[in-house]
Amino acid sequence: MESMRVVHYLNQFFGGIGGEDAAGAEPQIKPGAVGPGRQLQARLGERFEIVATAICGDNAFADDPAGIAERLIALIAPYRPQLVIAGPSFNAGRYGQGCGQLCAVVQEKLEIPALTGMYEENPAVEQFRDRVLIARTAGTARHMGEALYSIAALAARLARGETIVQPAEAGCFARGLKRTVFRDDDAAKRAVDMLMRKIAGQPFVSEISVPKFDRVTPARMAASLANATVALVTDGGLVAKGNPERMPTGYTDRMTAISVTGRRQFATDDVEVHHFGYNTQFVSDDANRLVPLDVMRDLEREGVIGKLSETVYSTAGAGMSLANARKVGREIGQRLLQDGAQAAILTST
Repeated sequence: MESMRVVHYLNQFFGGIGGEDAAGAEPQIKPGAVGPGRQLQARLGERFEIVATAICGDNAFADDPAGIAERLIALIAPYRPQLVIAGPSFNAGRYGQGCGQLCAVVQEKLEIPALTGMYEENPAVEQFRDRVLIARTAGTARHMGEALYSIAALAARLARGETIVQPAEAGCFARGLKRTVFRDDDAAKRAVDMLMRKIAGQPFVSEISVPKFDRVTPARMAASLANATVALVTDGGLVAKGNPERMPTGYTDRMTAISVTGRRQFATDDVEVHHFGYNTQFVSDDANRLVPLDVMRDLEREGVIGKLSETVYSTAGAGMSLANARKVGREIGQRLLQDGAQAAILTST
C-alpha cells in the first residue's frame, strides 16, 4: 500500500537553522524529515512518509502571519501532501501561532487535514482550537517523545478516514463547539450525579466548557497623577470619520489609533462610532461622552494630570474572542509604552 505523504513544519530552532539569532529566517523547505521529524517518522511507521519539512523563523511568521502562511503553502503544495503536521510547539507562543496559522490555512487552501501539538497555556490554543486539531502536550521539549507519540496516533486515525468529532476524547483540546446530542438521563439527573461525584471527591466531567480568565495584578503608577502621562482607550467602537481602518462593528480582531493632537474635544466631523452592542445615538451626537477628551483637556490644563497622551486607541469589543482580546490588548499596551503613557483610562459602553 502506498504511504501517506506528509509535510512537517518546524521553526528555525527545531529546523536546525539557529536560535533567536535566526528568528527572522524566511520560509524554506527541505526534502525529507529534519530534526524531530526523524523521530516523528519512526513513530508514524511505514504507512506514512515525511516527504518534506517546511521551516520558518518565529519572528518572520509573527510579523506577517497571513503572508508567511501563503508563502509556505506555495512551498508545500508541489510535494502533494495528504497531511500536514506542525510542531509540536509546546508552550512557545510565537511558534504556536505559526503552527496554528499554517494548519488553518492548509485546511482551507489545500483541503487536506492538518494537526499540531501544544501545551494548554500556549496562547495559540485559544486562538486556533476551534479550527485546528491540537494534541495536548507537556510544557517543554523534554517531553518531545510523548508529544510525537500522541501526534502519530492522531495521524493514524486521520489516515483511516476517521472524523474526530470530540477532540477532547482523543487527547486534544476541545473545539468549544456546541452540538446536539441525545442522553439516556435527563439534565436534572446528570447534574445531580455530577454534584454527588464532586462532593465524594470522585472524578467527573462537566458538560459545559467554562472559559478561563487571567487574573491581572494592577500595576502601580511610576509617578504621581499630577506628573503622569495619561492615555484614553475605549472598546466602544470609536473610529476616524469614514472608518479608514474598516473596523468591524463587533467580533473584531483589530484596533485603531486616533490622533488628538491639537484637539480640545471630538467633533462629529472628526470621528464616528461603529459598534453593534449598544445604542450609539448619544455617542454619535457627542463622542466625548464615550471618550472624554474635553474633560481630560480640562484636567490637563488644571494640573490634575501631568499630560494627556496625544493618541486614543479604540476597538469594538462586542463578541470579541478571548484570543483576539489578548492580541489587541497586547498591541495597545505596546503602543502605550512607546507613547510614554504611565496610566490609561479605559472607557466602555
